[in-house]
Amino acid sequence: MVVGGCCLPVSASGAGAQIRVEFLPDGRCTVSAIGEGFHSNLTYLPQAKASPTTELRCAIPPVPDGLQVDLTVMLPRGVAPSSDDSPHLSWIERDSRWIGTASLPTAPTVVRIPEAGNRALLRWIVLGAAVALAGILIVVGVRKRAKFTP
Repeated sequence: MVVGGCCLPVSASGAGAQIRVEFLPDGRCTVSAIGEGFHSNLTYLPQAKASPTTELRCAIPPVPDGLQVDLTVMLPRGVAPSSDDSPHLSWIERDSRWIGTASLPTAPTVVRIPEAGNRALLRWIVLGAAVALAGILIVVGVRKRAKFTP
């Protein structure tokens, strides 16, 4: 489902387009595209989830042909970029959020971040494994002391 408007005339300088995609924690994504003679602001609502998704995906509104595109993509807090993103983006982390950028000869039809990592979940998994290992080592140590105590 799409909420928003598309292709409102604006006056902008330059011969390119700026597209900004923001993936939101609730599964929505917002897209703004601006260039000479056009402007779009859209919010895509996620479809009902039949199964957990392994990627972030957001459609790009139509951009006139022949325009160079500067693309910026923001991921939700705790989600890390994939090395197999499409289009390929250069990533930096700022204020606990990953931001990807690319200069493209044309606008993509979709931005896709496959199997985007959830860093918060990964931290909990690592912490859980460390606690479990510590517990096992304590139990083994207690049993060994009990065997060798006179």
